[in-house]
Amino acid sequence: MNPQNKNSQISLSLEQEFILKTHEKNIKNLSSQQCQELILDLLRQMMIKDNLIKSMIKRDMLPFS
Repeated sequence: MNPQNKNSQISLSLEQEFILKTHEKNIKNLSSQQCQELILDLLRQMMIKDNLIKSMIKRDMLPFS
């Protein structure tokens, strides 16, 4: 399964692809409970990242805003 949207023009760098593969191997050894906890933590981190980006846009800290 490729998590990248094929229609998207934004892709991962080679380094990011490598990191993803490394984590993929580690994730396969996790229990169901550990996977659920990991997913929740990732969602939380993504939400924080979204809030940070929104805050930066509001403060005109990003060059494209």
